[in-house]
Order: sequence, then structure tokens, then C-alpha cells
Amino acid sequence: MSKTVSKIILAVALAVVAFFWIWLFRYLGAAAYWVALVSFAIYIASGAEGFKLPWMTLGAVVGLLLGFITYAISMQIFPMFATISSAIAGAIFILIGALISVPKIYEMLPMFLVGWASFLGAMARFDYLILENAVEAMPRVLHTLLGVLFSLLFGLLLGALLGTPLLKLGREKAESGETQQGVI
Repeated sequence: MSKTVSKIILAVALAVVAFFWIWLFRYLGAAAYWVALVSFAIYIASGAEGFKLPWMTLGAVVGLLLGFITYAISMQIFPMFATISSAIAGAIFILIGALISVPKIYEMLPMFLVGWASFLGAMARFDYLILENAVEAMPRVLHTLLGVLFSLLFGLLLGALLGTPLLKLGREKAESGETQQGVI
């Protein structure tokens, strides 16, 4: 299988899975369908190499948890709905996440930022709950936390199941073809 064919197969498979994911994400417990697609894209863009997957997963989970803490601090401790509160909390936790990911920065930091921003982006839809329906706010925050976690991990799993073998096959075929052309 050539490199181009493996990329076409990957694109078609992604389109089919994305169709079902976007259509059914509310029923699956995923808080935001786009999170899975972004995490898949980051995995593919990083080279779709399996040895990076544990570090990327760790970065995504740490980012998600620090996003949750960012949200909690900016809504509970700092003045609520003040842009400066979000900016201060965000800067603090982005710095912490960047420092945590220093040993494996190319694997962890992109997924840390995806996890962090995905949670805050998904929560931005529910800001009205804090002021209007405070009783419903905490269950919504926890549901969103689990839904974003599910979406992040699904995107990485999809990348590992589809991207890694298909792109590896294409690379091996291309390398063997280049070697054979060089010999002839």
C-alpha cells in the first residue's frame, strides 16, 4: 500500500467515524464533539507514533484537570465573570502545565493545551448556570469534565487505532520503494 493510499483510507475512515461521532455525541456522554477531532488531529500531526501516546494522554488528562481547577478558581475564588480572573487563573495553570511537561514537551504540551482549552470552551456554554441555576451548576461541571475526558481519550484512541497502523504502513511502503529505486 502506498503512502498516498494509506492517507486516503485514513481520511475516509475519519470522515465515517466523525459522522457518527458528531451525530451521536450527545447520547454517548461526550460534552463536545470537536474535542475528539482536535485530539485526533494533534496525534496525527505529531507523527502518529505509538510511543508518544502515553505522554500525549497524560498531557491531555493533566490539562483537563488543570482546566477544571482554572474554572473553579476563576468562578469561585476570584471575582466571578471578570476577564482578569480568567486571565490570572489561566496564566497560572498554563505555566504550571508547561513546567510539568518540560521533560516531554513535544508530546505533552500540545495535548495539555487541548485538554485545558477544551474543558474551558465546553464550560463557556454553561456560564449562565452559575448565576441563574446554581444548584444545577456543579452536576453540569462534573458532566462536562467527564464528557471532555471521554472525547479527548476517544480522539487519541481513534488516532492510535486508525492513524498509527495506516500511516506506518504507508511510510514503510514508501521507504521500501525509495530503497528499491535507489538500487535500480
